[in-house]
Amino acid sequence: MLMAVVTIACALSPMQSDTWWHLRAGADIVGSHQIALSDSYSHTAYGLAWPNHEWLSQVVLYGAYRAGGLPLVTLLATAFIAVAWLLVWRQCDGPVVQRLVIVGLFLVPASMHWAPRPQAFSILLFELAVALILAERIWWLPPLFLCWANLHGAVVLGLVAVAAAFVAVIVDDKKRWRPCALVLFACTIATTLTPLGLSFWTEIPRSIARIRQYPIDEWRAPAITELTLLPFWLAAAALVLGTAVSWRMLLATGNRRARISCACALALLVPAATAVRNIGPFLMCAAPAVCGLIESRRSGDSTSPRRVQIQHLWINAAVAFATAAIVVGTIATAYRQRIPRLRWTPLPASSLHALDRCPGNLYNRYDEGGYLIWFVPGRRVFLDGRQDPYPTSLILDQLRIEDSGDYTATFQRFQIHCAYLPTSSPVSGNLVTAGWATLYRDPQWIVLADPQS
Repeated sequence: MLMAVVTIACALSPMQSDTWWHLRAGADIVGSHQIALSDSYSHTAYGLAWPNHEWLSQVVLYGAYRAGGLPLVTLLATAFIAVAWLLVWRQCDGPVVQRLVIVGLFLVPASMHWAPRPQAFSILLFELAVALILAERIWWLPPLFLCWANLHGAVVLGLVAVAAAFVAVIVDDKKRWRPCALVLFACTIATTLTPLGLSFWTEIPRSIARIRQYPIDEWRAPAITELTLLPFWLAAAALVLGTAVSWRMLLATGNRRARISCACALALLVPAATAVRNIGPFLMCAAPAVCGLIESRRSGDSTSPRRVQIQHLWINAAVAFATAAIVVGTIATAYRQRIPRLRWTPLPASSLHALDRCPGNLYNRYDEGGYLIWFVPGRRVFLDGRQDPYPTSLILDQLRIEDSGDYTATFQRFQIHCAYLPTSSPVSGNLVTAGWATLYRDPQWIVLADPQS
């Protein structure tokens, strides 16, 4: 039933703006058989370097789109996330009710940024890496990291977790340091086997440094007063205090699983405390760690007698079947009706057609650029969520424009004569006042053209 909740939450998650430019990039890679490393989607950064470190996930997502449309794209991401949390559940020790409370509570903040996007690949691969270490199959890690480095930049977090886990492994057996060091080295080398080569290790830090300058929700530091993030702070406190109290027990022989989980979770605590998007991977390690710490201090056997398990077998089977039917029915109905929450049609078709009558370079906000890249492939955007090709000054200037409404200097610099904006934007009101022609308008969107162009 817990996995049913995870599945429905993922399958009904809204399509993000970034997903659309990922699909467009995947379509271009498949069509041209080349991985573009320079921008061709904007008129403001055209030809500038674009370190596309997610090219493989773009191809996979576009392949899913070609095979089954947006439903299959969403279900693919759903499968990745659901399998990852199923692995988390299986790594947790203790009674079912205890695991249900801990995992269910941790799912609240972990689910904040679930969406059909390359991050879903990292969620699964992160948990697979931990599972391979727990299963003592560490030689599978280098090929996993080779795929991961071409799928998503969060492979860096994976290296941090693996390094911490190997320290915990070596505590158990000092002779394991050689294979662990060799595998960690091979994983690091694997991350350079991408179109970026060695520059992967310079571009990822640069990208993170740039994006932290912008007010993007998933890169903000978690607030201790935010109710939905309360389970994260509880997990962090339980982990730190539990490790401090039980460190002697963790170092003892026979506590390998708890030691590895605690090591991974502690290594990811700092990244999670500095960016909301890193809370998910942290909690995936923290759930087994907290369960292990609780079980280490519990005495007695909590295993139910075999007789009770047999008595509940058919009841459990009936509940599982009914739950699966509800999940399938809910998702099928939502997809058939294309409910607004899915955001499969984020922009009105009429507004996009109006852009055909809009001459000159386009102005749009950061948030809508991804939509326009996919839905209006013949039009270069002003800005979009890729952020890597764009100078920091340009993104900050766009934020200033939307805050003040003062567009004149930027529009002159980039020879902008067309605008696609929300009606709530102060720029749209100022353009109307300045005499720009309204080509389309509804309660949410407006398309404007400079009559002098």
